[in-house]
Amino acid sequence: MTGGVLFDFDGTLVDTFDDIVDAVQRMRGELGAPALAPDEIRRHIGWGTRNLIGQSLPQSDALRPGRLPPDADDAPFDRAAVEDGLQRFKRIYSEVMLRHSRPYPGIPELCAGLARDGFGLAIVSNKQDRFVRQMTAALGLIDPFRVVVSAGAVPAHKPDPQMLRVAAERMGLPLERCVMVGDGPLDIAAARAADIPCGSVTWGLIAEEELIRLGPAFLARTPGELGDWIRKTLRALTWRGVAQG
Repeated sequence: MTGGVLFDFDGTLVDTFDDIVDAVQRMRGELGAPALAPDEIRRHIGWGTRNLIGQSLPQSDALRPGRLPPDADDAPFDRAAVEDGLQRFKRIYSEVMLRHSRPYPGIPELCAGLARDGFGLAIVSNKQDRFVRQMTAALGLIDPFRVVVSAGAVPAHKPDPQMLRVAAERMGLPLERCVMVGDGPLDIAAARAADIPCGSVTWGLIAEEELIRLGPAFLARTPGELGDWIRKTLRALTWRGVAQG
């Protein structure tokens, strides 16, 4: 194995937006609250499920849009309310998570090609571990992704680099021979903390202009562009490691 690719899940490999929004709206319905604008939910996806629920609770409606706390796992929401909403969301999401979610066009072919070329592939996601594993199996992604590190599997989540380190270790690779691929700020921040390159994709949850502002190592507009960057970068990292060794 010459190098490894650490892929984010939501918005990078799989378009999960509609099913997540549906589950949040149903959770709110159970609590007697009206539906939110889908974009209001979209902006909080990727920061962990607990934060998503806190941001989406009826109790947060009075703070919308300008006085909500920033996305963070430790946002000061009522813990009991978040826990109740979280349990409702998990139950609902387990029922609807595969209604619309599909891999982005070209992603299965990209991943299969990278695996054939001898690169290791891992999923590194703030999504709950059981959901990631169920979805990768159901969507035909389980074969190339033999390593999955997601919420609940390790104590710290992105932007902390712990998930990235654990994924590289489980692939049997040094972290410096890996690249991160994601669609948002947490992926870029985690890669920087781990001191590895991050390629950002434009088909996910974050607008292209925002990604440009965040300054990833590469901006991919198609899976083909992404594959070319991954292969070129990992080969350069491998040669650098050989030269230094």
